[in-house]
Amino acid sequence: MEIDVALVPSEVRVWSGTVCIVIDELRASSTITTILDGGCSRLYVTAGLQRARRLAREHGGLLAGERHGYAPPGFDFDNSPVEIARGDVRDRVVVLSTSNGTKVLGWVAGAPAALVGCLLNARACAEAAVGLAETKGARIGIVCAGTLGRFALDDGVAAGVLVERLVDALGLRGADASLTESAIAAVRLRGSYPDLVTPLRDSVAGQLVTELGAGDDVPFCARVDVTTTVPVLRPGSPLVVERLVINAS
Repeated sequence: MEIDVALVPSEVRVWSGTVCIVIDELRASSTITTILDGGCSRLYVTAGLQRARRLAREHGGLLAGERHGYAPPGFDFDNSPVEIARGDVRDRVVVLSTSNGTKVLGWVAGAPAALVGCLLNARACAEAAVGLAETKGARIGIVCAGTLGRFALDDGVAAGVLVERLVDALGLRGADASLTESAIAAVRLRGSYPDLVTPLRDSVAGQLVTELGAGDDVPFCARVDVTTTVPVLRPGSPLVVERLVINAS
């Protein structure tokens, strides 16, 4: 099975027949996973602030997200998985709007399946993606959300971990993985660091959240395989992200 990586988000526009995994490691992917871990009843994602506020009013929901790293006026939460984990979203509707990650999710809404991946759920996400790709006769593509269209170190390193987990998942099924050059590059990038906190902290996003006083998000997001929650995009208007339920055979 072919595994590809879009190191910048614009590359995904030429993909077809691809089960997509969107990574915005710092911090939207980690925040989405943490919101679903917290037991929210429904999670809407939207790039627009006005639409986010309207959805929250219509559904009595909580607002989470950021612009330039800060929570917009009237929001209940920043785009911070640590803040979300310390809060209470159980049985609540949550509307998430970020300056980058939620926009990229809209770009992959037409894929055979679109998952949200991060270090927190790397193994579970990889196993789910392989199962979906086999069912749909598709390949797998990891989409690095980047920073304003440019390559982001934190996403690239996380993509390398996801590629490794995908190879493992395929191997357990007795299937071979065929890696594109960008997928190989992501694995090599991840292997160039002795740990995962360092590249996340050194990334532009890591430096920004630290400067904003949210440095605790970096080690929180650097934890690997700590949850089995796999967010899956349910296309439509507005976009909804749900926890993937895998039926036992």
